[in-house]
Amino acid sequence: MTIIDRYIIREVGRFFAGILVAVTVIYTFADFFNRIDNLIESEVSVTQAVLLILSRIPLEHLIPASILLAVLVVFGLMAKHNELIALKTGGVSIFRCIKAPLIVGVGTALFLFLCTELVLPLVRSAANRHRLAADKQLQVNPRDQDVWLRGERFIAHIRHFNVEQSAAFGATLNFFDTRFRLTRRIAAQRIVMGESTWACHDAIEQVLSPSGGDIRVLRHERLDMPAYFPIEDLKKGVRTSSEMGAFELAAYIRTVAAEGYDTIALQVDWQAKVAFPLVCILLPVMAAAIAGRTRRRQGMAGVVVAGLGLAFCFWVVQSFSLALGYAAFLPPMLAAWIPILIYAATTAIVLLRVE
Repeated sequence: MTIIDRYIIREVGRFFAGILVAVTVIYTFADFFNRIDNLIESEVSVTQAVLLILSRIPLEHLIPASILLAVLVVFGLMAKHNELIALKTGGVSIFRCIKAPLIVGVGTALFLFLCTELVLPLVRSAANRHRLAADKQLQVNPRDQDVWLRGERFIAHIRHFNVEQSAAFGATLNFFDTRFRLTRRIAAQRIVMGESTWACHDAIEQVLSPSGGDIRVLRHERLDMPAYFPIEDLKKGVRTSSEMGAFELAAYIRTVAAEGYDTIALQVDWQAKVAFPLVCILLPVMAAAIAGRTRRRQGMAGVVVAGLGLAFCFWVVQSFSLALGYAAFLPPMLAAWIPILIYAATTAIVLLRVE
């Protein structure tokens, strides 16, 4: 590694650390003041409040944005101070200067993977456990994702809940009278849960007669009923893919698939977890190439705006592609890797035009 590489890596690392800390602190304070009323009304402890705020920090998005800005700033300053011109005059190609951002990008990708694999799942799971501990109407088994709901004379068990589809699979609903005697039981293969109604599909209903002697058994292709539990509370309580690492999520997918439930959304999330760290390699290289083409008179504002525009376009493309994957319009692997492939091709085009 040459002196130039060490210089660029040191400067990028310094700006990356500063930018990441700054945007994280700004986001944390903004989110805290936005939720302070809810925290006070909920009467949560200081520990629970801190875990809740920390669990909401989107480090998986802040890290790529921070490394992008850091490379843009460093190469923009080098262009402004004629350092890039001096390197080119000395026979050093801009392609040679991109080696350092590539090394930084690989290191940042590994750092992001470790964060999403170890740190973020632990923090988010801990915050969810603290929240569930205070909720007496919702209990979730963190190992196999069994969900138990309790309402007024109502207890439900859900074997698997799909957050994206707002659908419960393998659900059993039990209804009781005032003496806590079971009077009605519904076993449904799938329940689509709305804000006001639940639609039970492929359901078997057992109803105890008023006299308490006979039990009627009814089969329904679809059975509509009022919602007995707020769907948003259920979504917050169920452990999502963001609370699992890639290896844990892969094991959970195998378990859910073995039980015969839909795993398309989980497969999309797993592919995205594997593919997303590569953006930390593509964005720094693209940023260095863009900043390397900057003339001194152009200033840094245009470079930063162009780089942020490309980053914003990436997240738009990724969100759209993942949405197609969740809706089963694209295979899970294709939905997660299309944004990476598009930006890999864009990076290659920018590099070819850099000279």
